[in-house]
Amino acid sequence: MESTKLFFLALAILVGAGSFEIYSTFLKASEVSVPTSVQLISGKKIVEAKVARTEEELESGLAGTSHLGEDQGMIFVLTKNRKSKFHMMGVAIPLSIAYLDWRGKISKIEGMDPKTPERVYEAPENTRYALEMNLGWFERAGLKKGDQIRRKS
Repeated sequence: MESTKLFFLALAILVGAGSFEIYSTFLKASEVSVPTSVQLISGKKIVEAKVARTEEELESGLAGTSHLGEDQGMIFVLTKNRKSKFHMMGVAIPLSIAYLDWRGKISKIEGMDPKTPERVYEAPENTRYALEMNLGWFERAGLKKGDQIRRKS
């Protein structure tokens, strides 16, 4: 009986640690709930990003958005060990997407065309976050594969 309690206690600690890891790069540990937006920074560029965290938000993303400010975007908080895919259904503006690992390191950047809403964009393995911005934003900001994006403190 005691070993069963210890097993479930250990399991609860591991699950809780995994949940914390999902948000730790971009969110403060003291935050109980996930905010609806965060400020991200890389070099001298600061981004105001909406946070997609629920299944509905992850699925719809920027659908219905007709304009993004120059330094505005959406950060997707992805589930560990899940192959993530993105599409442009319902999105009217061309976007660039950067796939980030758990540390916020960029593993890939690609353009997304609203004229091909059926196209599927697959996130590389080990992607924990994806940041969508206006098309060409990462290039204009001087960001490339290997650079890091983090939450502004």
